[in-house]
Amino acid sequence: MKKIGILCLLTVAASSCVSTKTFNSMKAEALRLDGELTSANIRIEELSARNKKLTADNEALMADTARLNRDYLYLNNKYKQLLADGSAEAARMLKQLEESQQALDERSQQVEELEQLLRSREEAIAAIRQKVADALLGFEGKGLSISTRDGKVYVSMEDKLLFKSGSFNIDPRGADAVRELANVLAQNPDINVMVEGHTDDVPYKPNGQLQDNLDLSAKRATTVVRLLLENEEIAPSRIIAAGRGESLPVAPGKTAEARAQNRRTEIILTPKLDELMQLMDK
Repeated sequence: MKKIGILCLLTVAASSCVSTKTFNSMKAEALRLDGELTSANIRIEELSARNKKLTADNEALMADTARLNRDYLYLNNKYKQLLADGSAEAARMLKQLEESQQALDERSQQVEELEQLLRSREEAIAAIRQKVADALLGFEGKGLSISTRDGKVYVSMEDKLLFKSGSFNIDPRGADAVRELANVLAQNPDINVMVEGHTDDVPYKPNGQLQDNLDLSAKRATTVVRLLLENEEIAPSRIIAAGRGESLPVAPGKTAEARAQNRRTEIILTPKLDELMQLMDK
């Protein structure tokens, strides 16, 4: 996954009133968070690649199972014919038949295990989406949407729900939606969270707090993370904040409507499936 500039911890360091010690401390914190995000992005890319490999392996196993089944039927019929002929070849064919049956049984078991794990993954994702949809029912269609992509659940909140133009102070209505989502996360500790801030392509005018759209998006993502962590039942290690700036638009063009869609905060939920990951590692 392409690495994008992250986090807003250095934005306050633009002020000339900050001491060197404070600036160095904040810079170290920003570097630490940047490292965490890099690790998370690498892990996401690894999981995505492994997921594709697992699906391909499953398809190959199913095809191999079908072939073994055809071979088994062929050998079984031939064996019966040899028995009827009283051929001495019957003993050899019987052994080959038994070996084919054993291989078929082993492959069938592997296919069943893989299919069960894939179903478990899909069920976990569907369950997360339903829980989130139930909790945020009153916000859908009002600047909030929920979707499922690449094995993850995306909760997308438009700026009109969360932030005023150029601001990273969260709107009370948007804060209610984030708190409702936090309740779901608190009750489901097996969900990892990434909060991504996105802006449109209109250049941001630098000021004493922010330098550009990247700073603004990172600051907004951090604001949402802090609000989620007000729920003390959520472990901070489960959540990562990322500022994407204008680099990942969802709507092409430079119309007001397209830019409004691109100004958003996405909360990406990923289920922990340790059993599936262990099988993929093997």
